[in-house]
Amino acid sequence: MRVLYLTLPALMDASLSFARAIAAHVELHMLLQVTPGGWRTSLFDVNPVSPSSDLLPVEPLLSGYPAGLSSYWRASASFQAAVFGGSSALHPASWAAARSVLRFARQLQPDIIHLETTLGRMVGALPLLRRLAPLVITVHDPSPHSGESPLKKVLIRALTYARADHFILHNRTQSVQFCQTYHVPAGRVSVTPLGVYSLYRLFSQTTPLSDPHTILFFGRLSPYKGLETLLQAAPQACLQIPRLRFVIAGRPNPDYRLPSLPALPNGGHFEFIPDYIPNARLASLFQQSGLVVCPYTDATQSGVVLTAYAFGRPVLASRVGGLPEYIDEGRTGWLVPPGDVSALAAALVQAVTALRSDGDAYRQAIAARSAADLNWETIAAQTLDIYRQTRQEWKS
Repeated sequence: MRVLYLTLPALMDASLSFARAIAAHVELHMLLQVTPGGWRTSLFDVNPVSPSSDLLPVEPLLSGYPAGLSSYWRASASFQAAVFGGSSALHPASWAAARSVLRFARQLQPDIIHLETTLGRMVGALPLLRRLAPLVITVHDPSPHSGESPLKKVLIRALTYARADHFILHNRTQSVQFCQTYHVPAGRVSVTPLGVYSLYRLFSQTTPLSDPHTILFFGRLSPYKGLETLLQAAPQACLQIPRLRFVIAGRPNPDYRLPSLPALPNGGHFEFIPDYIPNARLASLFQQSGLVVCPYTDATQSGVVLTAYAFGRPVLASRVGGLPEYIDEGRTGWLVPPGDVSALAAALVQAVTALRSDGDAYRQAIAARSAADLNWETIAAQTLDIYRQTRQEWKS
């Protein structure tokens, strides 16, 4: 089976993990949608490049990655970039890049075209692509997060979803909401989990000792991340456990107003890193932490959970969206109601106490869960079945 797989730089942690696994079963051709200004992705930098009416080999455009990472894309039959100039899908430079994708697709004659997300610059070309092969779309965030401007994203989603033959979502809660919101029959939706982001371990330069008193809040700072709840809960937790260290690491959204950090009693302290975190630093932060906290007010799923699992770290998260499907309470982490300061403070105390007593038990449970259903080989096999079913229905 020949598959054309289109994705974005921002999704490389999931895309490369999936691509290496599915390439063992199909002839995979990857296309990366980039813009001329360059990108700093979660795994590598895409260097600035001039708009092009032709597809370009991706590897010469990349920098800032460890040697072992290239094995993830070299498993594919090809890995090329479509460079979209201009400010929107309507710009002539965007149309030129879209035409290069169409030319390649016509030459390739794929059996499946798989979009890793809604690719806004490609939305006008989707009807032509669908004439060649059925469209499978992976939906990461079917609805905007609270506090984020949704209008443009909602329009692109609606236009894209209208063209798809089948959808892949990453948790059952999300799939039900998706079907209701977009009036999609349940038979056109499949659920496969995201796998553990083990490729981040390639960036480890040392192996710092895990400290159960170090609590990591990691990721882009946005209203829905619930940082304010953590800042209110931290002093309460510090009253019961001395010398807690809360590390808050991530670049704020431009429209996000950073809250002030409260004073912590009993020797507790905050370490605040409001900036982009290079991957070597990311690996070190996760390795040093004993616990990762995700006190989100809403969420579909979280790459932070899967990165924490890659380093064997349990997660304390809000019981929202699909997060409960990824966290086995009391084994790989803990769950609390969103926005509940007292519950979060109590769970912090419970988690740190448990990790001081027997941290190895949690690491073993995370390893077992990762090997069971959160591994990319299992996910690739599930996706292959989806491809075959979708192809058969499209032909009939």
